[in-house]
Amino acid sequence: MGTRSDAHARPQTGKLSTAMRWTLAAVGAVVVAGVVATLMLFFAPATTPQAATPSTSTSTTAGPAPNATPVDGSEVQPPADQSAPSDRLPPLPVAVPLVTAPLPATSSARGELVTGFPIAVAGPAPGTDVIESSVSSSGTVMQIALTARTDATLEDVTAHYRSLWAGLGLSDAGGEDALAYASPFSSITLAFTDGSGTGTVYAVYATLRTE
Repeated sequence: MGTRSDAHARPQTGKLSTAMRWTLAAVGAVVVAGVVATLMLFFAPATTPQAATPSTSTSTTAGPAPNATPVDGSEVQPPADQSAPSDRLPPLPVAVPLVTAPLPATSSARGELVTGFPIAVAGPAPGTDVIESSVSSSGTVMQIALTARTDATLEDVTAHYRSLWAGLGLSDAGGEDALAYASPFSSITLAFTDGSGTGTVYAVYATLRTE
């Protein structure tokens, strides 16, 4: 009798009850679900957020219609006149030599003009008596001198030579005691001297170059 009671009292450890099997199954399902979710999060592909596309809309201003009637201020203005003002001074004339080669030989004379004296450049004023004249040449340079007397006034003689030399393209050099005109090739002066007797005595001196 004792043996049978021990057999009935010892629990059977090799088998699980139905309730325990259901509990284990539920726990396993939860664990598997958690593992699957973790793996999905870990291996999910990374997505790059797309940059915002800037607005490409451009505002345009409509031009005038082809057949539109122009109004004041809508016409294209012509460019400003680029021409030189009419009140500007004219360009200075190009300087040129007043004498050319060959130059006359060096010489002098009394009471008359020496041979080769440049009358067109420094000839005596009208109504003048020549006292003496001279020419001195060297290479491309000629120096001249004229002394004369006239009944004309000092102002008349000055006006004569001023007009003559300005007409030849010479510029007023601004002489103080004598009238002076010059260019890159020529320099001429008019001076007055104290002469004996009546009338006006004057002298012309010049240096003239051929080049």
